[in-house]
Amino acid sequence: MNNNLTFQFGMYEPATDSIIVNTGENSILFIRCKECNSSVIFDDPSDVVYLYHLAEETPLLYAKLALKANGLQDYVNAINEFN
Repeated sequence: MNNNLTFQFGMYEPATDSIIVNTGENSILFIRCKECNSSVIFDDPSDVVYLYHLAEETPLLYAKLALKANGLQDYVNAINEFN
């Protein structure tokens, strides 16, 4: 994985439950949220809402966390610490 990707634009596509990211390198990344979310262990199954909110509100952050080892898990763990 190229860690030097520059994310120019990103959006959540609800019809496919995906994040679509323009990397500025004449390429597009499609990140399937259902697959990424399935790798996260939740204290409460309803905590998956944190990830859907993240995908909808800040799709570029979701994409960056999804591409980082344990990124989404660390995000959910941090949110649970605050709640």
